[in-house]
Amino acid sequence: MHAAMAGPGPVTLKQVAEHANVSIATASNALTGTRKVSAASIERVLRSAAELGYQRNEAARTLRTGLRNTIGVVVPDVTNPFWGSMIGTIERIAGQGGFQVALTNTEFDPEREAAALARLVTRVDGILLFSTQPDSDSIQPLVDLALPMVACDEVFELDGLGGAYSDNAGGARLAAHHLVDAGGTVFGMLEGPAALPTAAQRSTGFRAGLAERGVDPSRIHSAVAEYSFEAGRHGVRRLLAEHPDVDALFAFTDNQAIGAIFEAHDLGRSIPEDLLVCGFDDISWSSRVSPSLTTLRQDAEGMATYAVEMLLDMVTTGAMPDVRVFPVHLIARESTRARNASSLVDAAGVTTM
Repeated sequence: MHAAMAGPGPVTLKQVAEHANVSIATASNALTGTRKVSAASIERVLRSAAELGYQRNEAARTLRTGLRNTIGVVVPDVTNPFWGSMIGTIERIAGQGGFQVALTNTEFDPEREAAALARLVTRVDGILLFSTQPDSDSIQPLVDLALPMVACDEVFELDGLGGAYSDNAGGARLAAHHLVDAGGTVFGMLEGPAALPTAAQRSTGFRAGLAERGVDPSRIHSAVAEYSFEAGRHGVRRLLAEHPDVDALFAFTDNQAIGAIFEAHDLGRSIPEDLLVCGFDDISWSSRVSPSLTTLRQDAEGMATYAVEMLLDMVTTGAMPDVRVFPVHLIARESTRARNASSLVDAAGVTTM
């Protein structure tokens, strides 16, 4: 049973702890991130703080008087070139606006993400979140605390939260059409973790695109892999071992796709003669590997610019959050060179390089 709602006067940490059914030490650690606390406890404490008005009252006076000129950026993997390029853009634009960036790398760990958000909530003016496991319930308390927040890349359906996302389903449909037109007959997907909206959207879009080209679902196979180079290698090895007739592969990220190309070579597959490969992102390495990688180009620069500029407007002017979905474009390269050149025709949204 929760404690009664706080009465007149500043809300205390003890009241927050009682309301969340945790110890004062746990409540303190959850709100500061100074020691490890479970994601469930952090969520309860933040929700209690929001319901009791803790941040709006005492913490607002003692910790959030005036701007700190700092924004938090939470990202799953700083070594991933896609996110790395966006972080560079964010730091540059923030710096031009007089803000510094407090960066946290979660390494795809939801508990590290929850702890980072709890640590940042009283230390920064706003947060730009590249989520590991998007969960509106865990973010709602932060929105209720009136902390400016913008989500980028992974989609949240949450009022009060800004967003900058790609048209993942639309891009995957382009990939499906392109692989069919290039001569693919049996299709494999290197999917992402099920908790990520990008994975679900790209899966839905790819299957829909194949259906539009008349591909029977029995000719579509998949393997789940993390968004990394090594996961791409392991994923395609599993996929081809179980379905050796796969001759066209759609990897949900370029890192997976590049790993898959290297592994396919080791397995004796020739790209694109034996296996067509398409990725998603258009990181810098995609045009440099051999064969060069066909991919869906996301507007990483545009998304990062829009996200950080929106966050700074929310922080400095009280602007309302907005959501924008950015188009993606298929960049055709050597890894999907048509087996029958006459069958591959130019289409809207496709660039041959």
